[in-house]
Formats: sequence, C-alpha cells, structure tokens
Amino acid sequence: MAFLQTLQSSLLRYNSPVTSNRDEYFSCARDLVLAQFQLADQELTQRLWQDVADRNLDVDRIIHLMYRCRFHDDNEALKEADDAFIAHGRQHISQVSDMTVGVFEHC
Repeated sequence: MAFLQTLQSSLLRYNSPVTSNRDEYFSCARDLVLAQFQLADQELTQRLWQDVADRNLDVDRIIHLMYRCRFHDDNEALKEADDAFIAHGRQHISQVSDMTVGVFEHC
C-alpha cells in the first residue's frame, strides 16, 4: 500500500520535458529583461547571454519572449508569446520544405 501511495505522489509531481524546457526559456527571458532593460547592467547581460549560449537555447525564442511579451511575470502571457513563436516556427519550416529548388531553377 505504501508503494502505491509513493507511486501516485511521484506521478502527480511529474514535470514533462516540454514544461521544464519552457520554464527554462521563461527564466532566461525574465533574467535578461531584468538585467538588460531594468538594471541596464551590461556585464550581467553579457553573462546571461553567455549562459544562454552554453545551454544551447534558441536565441530567437528568447528574444521573441523578451520583446513580444509585455508582462514577463505573467506565465500565461509568456506562454501565449511562446506558443505564437512555436506556431510561427512550424509554419515557416513547412513553407521552406514546400519550396524545393532544382539545380537549374535559378537560370
């Protein structure tokens, strides 16, 4: 019985990789907004951007969150901006794959 309770509580606390990945992007965007826009701390901003690069995070996605979301403390607003970025990215990828160019297409 104790095993089942432990299993149930573990399953209830499970965070999907998508959620934790999104939280990582939200956290980086919030930190960068604070450092770059509110504190105007160039050194901190550079360190945070280096952290983004070290984590191999999508820079365009973070920039989108920084500039397209007005309320960085609001998770719903960040989620809406992130969903728009992801939807636009998928749409852009499908458009690029539809445009196949032959070897002599440009002639």
